[in-house]
Amino acid sequence: MDCDICLEELNQVERVPKIVPCGHTVCLRCLERSDRKECPMCRKAFDVPPDALPNNFYLLRQMELPDRPPRGWCSDCLAVAAPRCWEDHDVLPVKRALRRHLQGALQEAAGQLEGLQDQCQEEQAVQALTLLTKKSWNLTLQGEGHELTGTVTNTEDPLTRAMWLLVTAKAALTKRRVEARGPPPAAPGPAPPQARPEREMDVTAVSVTRPNERQQDKAALLAAAPGVTRLVEVNCDGDPAWSLQLLQRAAPTLERLHVRHPREAHLRAVHAMPRLRRLYVVGNALRAQPPELPALPPGHTGLQWLRVYNIPRATTQSLLRAHGGTLEELELWVGTAGSIGWWQKSCGDLHSLLQHSRLRALRRLMLRRDWYSHEPAACREQRAEVRRVLPGAEVLCDTCDGVEQEEV
Repeated sequence: MDCDICLEELNQVERVPKIVPCGHTVCLRCLERSDRKECPMCRKAFDVPPDALPNNFYLLRQMELPDRPPRGWCSDCLAVAAPRCWEDHDVLPVKRALRRHLQGALQEAAGQLEGLQDQCQEEQAVQALTLLTKKSWNLTLQGEGHELTGTVTNTEDPLTRAMWLLVTAKAALTKRRVEARGPPPAAPGPAPPQARPEREMDVTAVSVTRPNERQQDKAALLAAAPGVTRLVEVNCDGDPAWSLQLLQRAAPTLERLHVRHPREAHLRAVHAMPRLRRLYVVGNALRAQPPELPALPPGHTGLQWLRVYNIPRATTQSLLRAHGGTLEELELWVGTAGSIGWWQKSCGDLHSLLQHSRLRALRRLMLRRDWYSHEPAACREQRAEVRRVLPGAEVLCDTCDGVEQEEV
């Protein structure tokens, strides 16, 4: 009798159960909270106001039964008319949510922990020994606007010891010496500068022209490039030299970029952009000699959102590995397993590619199937394998889940 989204108990007023066209039941308040008319469980869109959706009258009738048992009674208790069974069925909603998220995870984790110590590199092994030999550690966890702090005491508890091994293997820890005394108070200085307003530059019409065309427009765009935060539709095929110069001039401040058909020089210029957070890259000029991108230099922000189409496998994997510590959302055009040799149109080992890319921060993966092979059974198998190597990440298929493409 609880909503699967907010985990609050359904009622006949503000949390009335509504049936979404996809078949899911969600309370009215959760549906009204979203600006989009879509199911919060499967993201399938609908075109009527939330309050116009049909009620789940079966659940409403259950609420109206006069002899309805107290919340928390299980079906086995009711079948034998027992006043109360000895099992703990009266579980709080937050605990039920925790159980759902961890369902099957503990058994799978036990198998993954075996041999993890042998997979650690030498530096990771040293870090693990450091964690295991100290009496306690202060932890700070940050993500998505939240910060959690606490102290972990290193005892003989096997779970704690396994946790330290897992942290060193998955978190890519960096070492920094901290003085015993707190830092001296900062001297008063000038007020921090105001945040730079977002500046967008759409070069769709100009970037597709040849080198000897629209030269005045290209010169004007180059002059305006410094300080730009978003570049739209940079087509590197038309005038490769000019498009490379444009990317280099906008690099210091660029945060969002849509680039098409980059050559190796263009891709390396994009890879070196220190503040880039969102990247949509489409390519067909890298197949002859696919470049492998290096690790990010110190001080690089790292991507949060990435959409990749028609980029060779080796280049894609090096790009993912470089941003594995920060990348949260990933969209790949890729097919299911089949007979076609090119990995994007027919990929039978997608889970292996993603596992070796070390996507430590990923929380959402969208598989795009346009023009690629797609069989529902093969898709289910492929996504199950991906979920095993990306625990905790949401893995979706645009065809199976009916998810429309998000605007860049």
